[in-house]
Amino acid sequence: MIGKKLAHYTVTAKLGEGGMGQVWLAHDERLDRDVAIKVLPPGFAEDPERLARFEREAKTLAALDHPNIVHIYSVESATVEGDVGGEAQTVHFLTMQRVEGRQLSELIPSDGLPLERIFQLGIPLAEALAAAHEKGIVHRDLKPANIMVNDEGRLKVLDFGLAKLHQAAAAPEMTAGPTEALTGEGKILGTMPYMSPEQLEGKDLDPRSDIFSLGILLYQMATGHRPFKGDTSADVHSSILRDQPAAVDELNEEVPRDVARVVSLCLEKDPDQRLSLIHISEPTRQPAT
Repeated sequence: MIGKKLAHYTVTAKLGEGGMGQVWLAHDERLDRDVAIKVLPPGFAEDPERLARFEREAKTLAALDHPNIVHIYSVESATVEGDVGGEAQTVHFLTMQRVEGRQLSELIPSDGLPLERIFQLGIPLAEALAAAHEKGIVHRDLKPANIMVNDEGRLKVLDFGLAKLHQAAAAPEMTAGPTEALTGEGKILGTMPYMSPEQLEGKDLDPRSDIFSLGILLYQMATGHRPFKGDTSADVHSSILRDQPAAVDELNEEVPRDVARVVSLCLEKDPDQRLSLIHISEPTRQPAT
């Protein structure tokens, strides 16, 4: 793809790959700016249902206007000439704001982030989710790789490729994504370590599922590791459904007790017991006595 043109966009580099397509850096010749382009895989484009999902991602993102959520510019298609002897193909893609920075996974040290940094990242992340949930949108794929932090420390939530309106029923196959390694030989589909119990069980999802994933992210920020672990996907699956992780203030003495309680409430197995984002405000930064 590098060097090819999609309409008036020239592809210059590959940025990543996910369950809903490859992401490329491209230059918009008309507006003279760099953009990110997500290209739908050919097999998906041939499937009307998957193509509709791809177009829905664009509409989903276009409905969101928040400084901590990536901006989408357009949904387009273009004919691309094949390699030597190959047939021309129609490529479906969307163009998005180019977000420069580092993935959250690259920023979390083994012993967790400083308390001030947890607030600086955790609060805008919760606010971004709240904005999505107000539109009836469930992200369903929250993980450090889908959160970018720029050089100024500002956070952006990416990739609503698995997002859905929570009023609609979810297809079971929509929890699948790229392969992500665990430890040893363990491999899983999607991002199981960040899934809610109800997502693992294939149930219909609402915004409370994202709250559980947010809790996992906050836990990882505070301690340096995920609350639910295992050597295989089956181990992680079982841990998410059954294990009660240690409170973050037991593992990181810098974390105040009320912050640890917020994280614990996000990680409740029963969705009815989880904290609502409308109740999350900046807790006191003074350690509890």
